[in-house]
Amino acid sequence: MDSDLETAAMDRKRHATIAEIARLAGVGTATVDRVLHNRGTVRETTRQRVEQARAAIESGAPMSPRARPWRLKVLLPELAGSSTEHLGRCLQACGERGNATVECVFARKMEPAALARKLRACAGQGIDAVAFQALEDPRVHDAVDFLHGARIPGLALLSGLANPNIIATVGIDNRAAGRTAGFLMGRFTRQAGRVAIVTAGSLYRLHEDREMGFRAALRAGFPHIGESIVLNGEDDGTRNFTVVSEALARYPDLVGIYNVGGGHEGVVRALKEAGVVGELVHIGHNFSQETRSYLLDGSMDIVLHLDMHNVAEHAVEAMVAHLEQRQRDPGFLPIGIVTRENTTGLAFS
Repeated sequence: MDSDLETAAMDRKRHATIAEIARLAGVGTATVDRVLHNRGTVRETTRQRVEQARAAIESGAPMSPRARPWRLKVLLPELAGSSTEHLGRCLQACGERGNATVECVFARKMEPAALARKLRACAGQGIDAVAFQALEDPRVHDAVDFLHGARIPGLALLSGLANPNIIATVGIDNRAAGRTAGFLMGRFTRQAGRVAIVTAGSLYRLHEDREMGFRAALRAGFPHIGESIVLNGEDDGTRNFTVVSEALARYPDLVGIYNVGGGHEGVVRALKEAGVVGELVHIGHNFSQETRSYLLDGSMDIVLHLDMHNVAEHAVEAMVAHLEQRQRDPGFLPIGIVTRENTTGLAFS
């Protein structure tokens, strides 16, 4: 079988035949036909293996002689917005090349017990490594330790976890992102006043880091901005609408809003219903179809952006490198600054 894999991969062809793909992928020709022509239902991991085989044959790049590809699982929060859904698609696309299949599943957002159960369930499933958006909670720490004991490494996506058994965190420097937002807020505001920080509480370390960086930048360079008030919107659009509406009514000197997480639609709705769009500086995260429209209509001023394709590629490579005992430090990914003037050509779907 190994020699067949190597021979087929080394035989450079412009177009791979169904039989060649089936032999290299270790599946039947009927399965390859269903994948190539979108006929019937095929498991996502099988589809990825077929695409890997086709790409290897047509490019001449050898596939690994492992008996099977690495099985990677990714846990993402459900109903967390278009950026998270886009990340899931990017991760699965990474499974169409290389020597790993990627299965994305969703856990209830902001519920540590649900995330911990999903993590523990990876044991005994033949999973080689798991990536997840971490929640800072003892039950999640315990689940990570359990997986470590089962020899399943865990990688934190976007939001880190202070656990020695996490092999890496893939994302931006969130303290720097918060400082960037604070610097921009200070530069953009024209008059003295206070600002509101919309957060989701203490479960996401990335939210805490962004808030700390934001406050530090304002303290260091912008004395005209006074008290920063914290609004807990629980990363939910409806809740964000409520807390921002209440803040707008209570604090007439509000000059800016920094949303460290999701639920942008709630913040925008509150600004529009209060009739203050354009009067306050509104900064948020994650460029998407939704936030692009807010930038263009003036209800958001700046979006700090992280390329989800980049996240997916670094996450998969970091897990595979660890499994293959190669040194691979993903480091921090770059932060993009998007305004209404540079939305053209940016990919988000």
